[in-house]
Amino acid sequence: MTKKSFLILFLVIFLQSCQNKENGYSLQNENLIKKTKDVENNNRTQIEVVKNFMNWYIQNINRLYKFKTIDGGPMNAKENEVAENYFVNFEEVEKYIGELKKSGFLSDYFLQNEKQTFIDGEKYFKENPENDEPPFGFDYDHFFLTQDTFEEDLPNIEKTKYKVRQIDNSNVEVEFYLPISNINYKYSLKMINSKWLINKIESVEK
Repeated sequence: MTKKSFLILFLVIFLQSCQNKENGYSLQNENLIKKTKDVENNNRTQIEVVKNFMNWYIQNINRLYKFKTIDGGPMNAKENEVAENYFVNFEEVEKYIGELKKSGFLSDYFLQNEKQTFIDGEKYFKENPENDEPPFGFDYDHFFLTQDTFEEDLPNIEKTKYKVRQIDNSNVEVEFYLPISNINYKYSLKMINSKWLINKIESVEK
C-alpha cells in the first residue's frame, strides 16, 4: 500500500468514526429530549388527577354528606327526647365508599383506609359514649383535612403551583398549598392498571 493510499484510508476511517460519534450524540440527545417530554407529560397527568379530584369532591360534597354514616347525637333526637349516643351506620358507609369509588380517582387502598376510619370510630364510640359534642374523628373533612370552610379554595386549585416528586416508576408525590385551607397538601399517587390513582392524602409542614 502506498503512502498516499494509506493516508486516504486513514481519512475515510477517521471521518466514519466522527460520523458514528455524531450519530451517537444525536441519538443520545433525542433520547434525552424524549425522556424529558415523557416526564413533563407524566407530571401534567398526575397534577390533573389531583386537580380533577378536588374539583369533583367540592362539586359532589353535598351529595356525599347526605349519607348518614354517623348516626345518633342531638341532630337525630326528637323534641324532649334524650339524644342517642353516636354510632356508625355501616350500611350508609358502604354507600358512601361506593360513591367515592365511582369518582375513578381513588385507589382501593385509599378506600379501605377510609372505611377503616369508620371501623376505628365505632370502636371509639363504644369505649367513649357521647351524644352532644361533634363526633370525635369525624369533626373535620377527611379530604381537605380541616374543620373550616374550604370550598372557597376552588379558584385556587387552578392557580396554585404543584410540585411533583418521582418516587419510582409507579409512585409519585404531588405537593401544593391552598390559602383558604392554609394547608400544605401531599397527595401520594400510584400507577394501577396504567392509571394514576390517589393512594393517600396528608398535610405536611410548610
